[in-house]
Amino acid sequence: MQESVIQWPLGLDVKDLVGAGITAIVARLDAVVKFFGPPELHFFEREKLIYQGLGRDHSGIVRYFGVLENAIMLQFASQTSIRQYVARQKQVPLSLRLRWVEQLSDAVRFIHSKGVFHGDISCNNVFHDDNLDVKLGDFAGSAIPPLVCYGASHELPGKDISTKTELFALGSTIYEIMTGSKPYKDLPDHEVSAAFSEGRYPDLESVSAFRNTIMRCWRQSYATTEEALRDVKLEVATIKEPRISRFYALLSHQLVLLPFLLTAVSLVPFVGWVRRRR
Repeated sequence: MQESVIQWPLGLDVKDLVGAGITAIVARLDAVVKFFGPPELHFFEREKLIYQGLGRDHSGIVRYFGVLENAIMLQFASQTSIRQYVARQKQVPLSLRLRWVEQLSDAVRFIHSKGVFHGDISCNNVFHDDNLDVKLGDFAGSAIPPLVCYGASHELPGKDISTKTELFALGSTIYEIMTGSKPYKDLPDHEVSAAFSEGRYPDLESVSAFRNTIMRCWRQSYATTEEALRDVKLEVATIKEPRISRFYALLSHQLVLLPFLLTAVSLVPFVGWVRRRR
């Protein structure tokens, strides 16, 4: 049966195909069920509508498989959230952190393009699949206006939810991805809010990448998420380029030596013949 004529259920595609017969197709569903009690049904309706609106056009969003009574069925994040993963692993390679920041920034750009404000961007709501690729989730408080709010370390004080508050939270999330800790992790919430209100931010000297992007997010220097994503992509490319350059330099060095090596190897039989003649 051709894929083009298969009417895949929401959230499924050919990657999930297990088998097909004359009467039906079998697909595997690796999912969790997120259910809500009666007092929280407004969150259920909100999150359902958000996932339906986002569709399945972006790989950086948790996959949505539909509803089951007062529950929604979502992709199982086998590697949990970034915060949980970092707590378990302790040491996370820079290359992986760079990938997370770029994927998350693009996911936030995507939801904003759909008119959605997440409302709670943090490492606790950024999940991983088997390949450790980013999956932004937990949209129960999303849209306009959101029904929940950021934690103190990710909140732009005194501002309603907007692109700037989302970018502020993105900056704090990037900071946590790169350092393994929330901004001002040892301070109580009211002191964190006071510091941000006064324009006092954590020292970024020891942060290995994205220092400028984080600070611009905190200082509300970006007008759109696209601007932040451009800076992220540029820095990722800059960090990767020296490694590529070193590789090509090493390769070029080897290529320069190659003729001499081949000449030396070709002389071995001749040297052996001369010795035998003696």
